[in-house]
Amino acid sequence: MASSKGILSFLGAAALLVCGTSILSDPGKERLSGVIGKMAEISSFRASITINNELTGTLSYQKPNHIHVKFSDGRVIASNGRYLWFYSPSRGIVGKQDVKGMTGGMAGLLSGYEEVTPVGGSLRLKSATRTYEEIVVTLGPDNTPRSLRMKSRSTGEYTSVSFSGVQTGIGLPASLFNFGAPSNAQIVENPLNERE
Repeated sequence: MASSKGILSFLGAAALLVCGTSILSDPGKERLSGVIGKMAEISSFRASITINNELTGTLSYQKPNHIHVKFSDGRVIASNGRYLWFYSPSRGIVGKQDVKGMTGGMAGLLSGYEEVTPVGGSLRLKSATRTYEEIVVTLGPDNTPRSLRMKSRSTGEYTSVSFSGVQTGIGLPASLFNFGAPSNAQIVENPLNERE
């Protein structure tokens, strides 16, 4: 089973996907802009994901800033663009994070890096100030990400996320992104604020 730190790193990445900032000028700007531009063209997608070669799940995304991830162990991450929920059935806890007024997407995750270096079919992003001090993005032939390897600045640990079976432009119901907490779950408001 994936470690809690790996899941927290992924939750942080999910929050950045929903709550990110705009991209700044970088040395690898043209290639990175192509990746972000390609992702901006996609209105919806679904993919199988694997975290740290251990935990698997299904990721669904729909513009603007709607995300739903269902993991094989029952955990759920969902956002309707207003709130981001993290649900752990084994702990009976739902984290509910207010993300109103924030924007993101792939640009939010990959922005603000001082150094962007193309390396074959990948991009290596480095920063002394970002949550992830290094991100390596492996790209497919269509310029979409196939995997992310992220190094946390606070712990020095790596989290890897790989994507497979990507389907784009699919119809996804709005109800998928509105998480209904089980009646017996404890709800923790804005847990990411407390971690900062």
